Amino acid sequence: MKTFFTKSRLEVNVPENLDEDNSQRFNVTEIEKAKEYYNKNGYVIFNNLIKEKYCDTIRSHWDTYVKNYKGKIYRQTSGKTEKNNFNENNWIMNPILNIQSLNSKHFKIFKEYIENNVFNNISLSSILNGFFNKKPKIIQSMYFEGNCVTNEHQDTYFLDSNKVGTLTAAWIALEEIKADAGRFFVISGSHQIDIKKNKFYNNILSNHNRYIQEIISISNSMDLEIKAPYLNKGDVLFWNSKTIHGSLDSQSKTNSRSSITIHAIPENHEHLQWHKNLIKTPSDDLGNVLIYRKKDQNILKNRFIFFIESYFPGFFYWFKNNYIRIVHKQTYHKQSN
Repeated sequence: MKTFFTKSRLEVNVPENLDEDNSQRFNVTEIEKAKEYYNKNGYVIFNNLIKEKYCDTIRSHWDTYVKNYKGKIYRQTSGKTEKNNFNENNWIMNPILNIQSLNSKHFKIFKEYIENNVFNNISLSSILNGFFNKKPKIIQSMYFEGNCVTNEHQDTYFLDSNKVGTLTAAWIALEEIKADAGRFFVISGSHQIDIKKNKFYNNILSNHNRYIQEIISISNSMDLEIKAPYLNKGDVLFWNSKTIHGSLDSQSKTNSRSSITIHAIPENHEHLQWHKNLIKTPSDDLGNVLIYRKKDQNILKNRFIFFIESYFPGFFYWFKNNYIRIVHKQTYHKQSN
């Protein structure tokens, strides 16, 4: 067992292997039991959900199609268009935002392989279907390699279902995630905190830090346990939109943390942003799952916006930030997950 810290300096005991980990685990035949555990704890782990050969092929395609790409891509840490940012280990440190929206001209094989073998995976979709009692709709995805470290946060203040607390996210390990590689963590039971009593609930973006500090303070007073579970290749951790989570502040010199994250809601629910704005989500039906392609780069209008954003960023972000401030009466802060 090793000890690491969250970005807010909360201490976490991190298991180095499965024997040291006390988190309960399930398989795809135990969805109802897993759902009970999920409802109680705000997260649940399924072992060996994605086949190892799929994980290996995805990482190979990542090396071939993403690492060798010289252009800009939308990134999770900033929400902006950026070129690959490599560290000394040649790991990309600025994660991709919305794999499903990548331009097929450059990323067709990489994107379609993930859609077919992860997003539309029968086991993964069956679990989400079991949680929702409806076909799932993926509204966001990400790809991580190096550990960019993320603060404690809840997804619900950036994205959720219109029935707040329904969104379920999944962290899919594409390799064994070592203890020092920036392990994903959750605060077990934190989804049960009544967030509507938080005085910043309806104005989150303008008071982002105060909102999360209050949530963390409440979780500390409830003596909730921080869990950073061991995940092997193909394991998947699901968590609730109201569960406090993030990635630990540890930077391994030898171990990456290749992983995919998805956020899903029931097909008949609407996508809620900032607890106040409903977002239209026209979706493609992959068979087992629906998928919303935000800023789809196969659409000409979106490529034009991408061009303006990439080559005239000063004007673009000035306009965007003022639009958010005036229209939504909010101050924009970058998203973290």
